[in-house]
Amino acid sequence: MIATLTGKIKSKSNNQIIIDVNGVGYCLHVSRNTLHHIGDIDEPVILNTDLQVRDDSILLYGFKFQSELNMFKLLQSIQGIGPRAALAVLSALTVEQIVVAIKSSDKSSFQQADGIGQRVATRIVSELQEKIDQFSLTNSDIKFKFSPVTSNKAELNKNIIDDAVSALVNLGYSKSDVFLVVNSIFDEINDDEKLSIEKIIPLALKKLSK
Repeated sequence: MIATLTGKIKSKSNNQIIIDVNGVGYCLHVSRNTLHHIGDIDEPVILNTDLQVRDDSILLYGFKFQSELNMFKLLQSIQGIGPRAALAVLSALTVEQIVVAIKSSDKSSFQQADGIGQRVATRIVSELQEKIDQFSLTNSDIKFKFSPVTSNKAELNKNIIDDAVSALVNLGYSKSDVFLVVNSIFDEINDDEKLSIEKIIPLALKKLSK
């Protein structure tokens, strides 16, 4: 099993690169996010890899970050999503954006990916809701204060925040963006302060307008 490759970049295209490793050229399928984070032609690169053997092909996938490789594998745990669809999602969204979209049930974000329709997007959100809490994000500032819900007060706060998110989405904002902003406001409010939609929405609109 090939876990990583270290070499020099010999060519780059929209979704493929060739790495020269001691005189041997390896062709890897990569996401746009990985392409964005690696160097130019003849520069050194280290990629995490996933080798997939099929009856009619042997394909190698490469990722700059381990979290992206982990998400690539996680997406393929969903029935009907193969490596091509998983790579399309990782080309349209960063790993952090995927996590937020799943936690906020933002199906529309996944429909930005080539070949991902409403049915598949719904399946991604519903089937990964529980799994995503165990997904590790390295060097991420994303925090969620009330997952899981452990008290009646937390449940009440969650309902208020859900209502605030819904209200802001109805104003035309992205559900993922709203979800992050509202949760950040929740983190900033003291536990002794009474949480209300009337308090959240003005603060959220101010943050969203920046």
